[in-house]
Amino acid sequence: YIWQSLDPITSALVLSLGLCYQARLRDRMAFREYVAQAFQDPCELPGGADRFQREITRCQHVFLDELELGPNIAKNEALCENVFMMVVCIDLRIPLFLVGKPGSSKSLAKTVVMDAMQGDSSSSELFRLLKQVQMVSYQCSPLSTPDGIVGTFELCQRFQKENNPDRFVAVVVLDEVGLAEDSPLMPLKALHPLLEDGTTGADGNTDIIPIEQRVAFVGISNWALDPAKMNRGIMVCRGEPDKDELVKTARDICATSPEVKSCISPLIGSLADAYHAVYASQKREFFGLRDFYSLMKMLYGYSAASTRQPTWAEIKKTVC
Repeated sequence: YIWQSLDPITSALVLSLGLCYQARLRDRMAFREYVAQAFQDPCELPGGADRFQREITRCQHVFLDELELGPNIAKNEALCENVFMMVVCIDLRIPLFLVGKPGSSKSLAKTVVMDAMQGDSSSSELFRLLKQVQMVSYQCSPLSTPDGIVGTFELCQRFQKENNPDRFVAVVVLDEVGLAEDSPLMPLKALHPLLEDGTTGADGNTDIIPIEQRVAFVGISNWALDPAKMNRGIMVCRGEPDKDELVKTARDICATSPEVKSCISPLIGSLADAYHAVYASQKREFFGLRDFYSLMKMLYGYSAASTRQPTWAEIKKTVC
């Protein structure tokens, strides 16, 4: 009964709720349990909260499985969600904020989506059905200015005018957007009209640009911005992964070679426990996810070169 296929309307409701609301929450299970109660005839959801999440995950993997990823890249939960959210929001021109600590696959998702969304030139049949993207990145900092951000939007609008908007979308990507909050010029205030109605709000120009003529927007940050900006788009909030997710990610990193994976697998659980212990004991966040992932990749290199499990001396050298 739980595997009974959902009708299109129920499936669309689940995916819309997951994309618009669940993605911005940390306590997602409570949200799913509450929302699942509202699904009644004719939009029944057999399996309740578990089926809600399974439907979203299944759709996310449809996109992720079409990507060509390099060696030692894990198809973990963070990358899966980030890719799904970016593809949907870019294709529909919905502003998106990706928020998560370093190591939560934000920049990686941007890179693989840019490579995959090449329109008719894409190697994937699925992505050939979607728009071609042209990403223009702006590196934010405490020295950022409103003119710099507005200029990036205007550049993307020029790219878009030269192409068919039904098959092409230009994307403004603000990297490390949270750093711009420290600028005395308050450059992020320029985002308000740009995300709200597609205009700069300057020179009395308040004409709303139709959604199909706007550029797409992705803001990447290590921390959440103020609600005045985040509420003008969809937000993805990636928290710290639990041990099970760490273990799965580590195994995926080592999955490039089954022989190496079998050598390292017995160590992964203990290494994940050790990382969590170190992370929890920090007064100030110094070690993070990238350190754990780099540790696994280095151990992979030792094992691939020697075709055996890394020795204690090699593990110690890698950690230190």
